Amino acid sequence: MKEHIFKSFEEYEIFLKQKMIHKAKNKGLEGADLEKYLKSHENDAANVWKEHNLQKSLEEDGYVTITVWRDEAGKRKIARGRPKKAECEKLKHSIHVRLDKETYKKLNDYCAKSQVDISEAIRNLINNL
Repeated sequence: MKEHIFKSFEEYEIFLKQKMIHKAKNKGLEGADLEKYLKSHENDAANVWKEHNLQKSLEEDGYVTITVWRDEAGKRKIARGRPKKAECEKLKHSIHVRLDKETYKKLNDYCAKSQVDISEAIRNLINNL
């Protein structure tokens, strides 16, 4: 299984184009055959991007992760999502707290101003103690 992270469609398109050139050269294609092969795969990046709605993921997370593997029949599978964190990076403690209306409004205002979610806001506030 291979996992690739892209921060723009252009980055993904360049990656896919280089991959197709590498595959064509491994097949021994040159000249007109190489151009024909590349032309036939020219729209692959846009098709995968659109098919998996990757623009939405890019807008939400700021990056796109594409995981590619082969199933039992040898057919290639593609998935998207967030990369898995290494064990040492995982957050291991969970807390739950109840807030009154005024405090909850202050927290939401802070989140909106800082453009972070509530969990990240709480981590930031604790780290600034």
